[in-house]
Amino acid sequence: EEWMVLRGASLRNLKNLTVHIPKEKLVMVCGISGAGKSTLIRDLLMPCVKSAIKDGNPLLKGSKRDGFSALLGAHTFRTVIEVDQSPIGKTPRSTPATYIGAFDQIRKFFAYTPEARLHGHTPGTFSFNTKDGRCETCKGAGRIKLEMSFMPDTYVPCEDCNGRRYGPELNEITWNGATIADVLDMTFEEAARFFSFDSRLGALLDLMVQTGLGYLSLGQSSPTLSGGEAQRLKLVSELAKGLPTLQERRTATIQKNLYILEEPTIGLHMHDCERLILLLHRLVDQGHTVIVIEHNLDLVAEGDYIIEVGPEGGDSGGQILHQGTLAKLLTSNNSPTAPFLNTIVS
Repeated sequence: EEWMVLRGASLRNLKNLTVHIPKEKLVMVCGISGAGKSTLIRDLLMPCVKSAIKDGNPLLKGSKRDGFSALLGAHTFRTVIEVDQSPIGKTPRSTPATYIGAFDQIRKFFAYTPEARLHGHTPGTFSFNTKDGRCETCKGAGRIKLEMSFMPDTYVPCEDCNGRRYGPELNEITWNGATIADVLDMTFEEAARFFSFDSRLGALLDLMVQTGLGYLSLGQSSPTLSGGEAQRLKLVSELAKGLPTLQERRTATIQKNLYILEEPTIGLHMHDCERLILLLHRLVDQGHTVIVIEHNLDLVAEGDYIIEVGPEGGDSGGQILHQGTLAKLLTSNNSPTAPFLNTIVS
């Protein structure tokens, strides 16, 4: 019950490995580029765990063609949640609030107000992508594109809605003293307090604050985000899938998830890396299992359990050099990572 064991891992350059992964721990997978880290975790372990969850089988048998012989103990997870480096959508109509799914619930709150029901408004009316409530001058974009000859296109705020995306009718409808446009102008830190009464929405907004994105406004256009901000926004979107359901909160029987992240520190400042580390530890404290493929030594040093793959890349890799605690790794004589970790820890 406390371990997940993958036996006979032989996909691509993996050399018939047996890998032990503790549950409810922060597991770091490190090693030289091309050693087989992603092959082991993302390409082999992750689909195997998904199959074990679907079958509800404590022993998932494989074959040489499958790249493994057996997987034990993976059936206890509720789901597998992966956060990779693929980019998020870059459409100007995408906002952080819509991307993480928070705006769907916010629109429902406004649709349930007496005035909105009196006028027959639905949650769709409060979307800036539909013609019922949006400003028709800018089509809900909040800005007008000016096409410039021989120069890049530029944008100016819409004069009719002053960049607020909505028509005058919806500006008359308020919920707790704020219009739907006012909510989009809020930062996530402000919105987390404003919607704190709703446990799930409040937890979702608070995830943005925990990852260091509390300063972003809910209605900010996604293309204006930096690479690091976009990566963390995707992290929040994936983490939100693992939030406990209402039934799980009522019965206090929250089923655990397996989180798999690949190099989540890319593009992050050291201060933001600290926030990320705290968030990962919080997931583990809640009983989830977190596996991180990472080169950042500061993050590797935070692991409860470390798996090093190596010793080189390609055909010279695919071996397990270490699986165990950080303290044991630091004393290893055949680890390429240990000398550099010693400088971090000391």
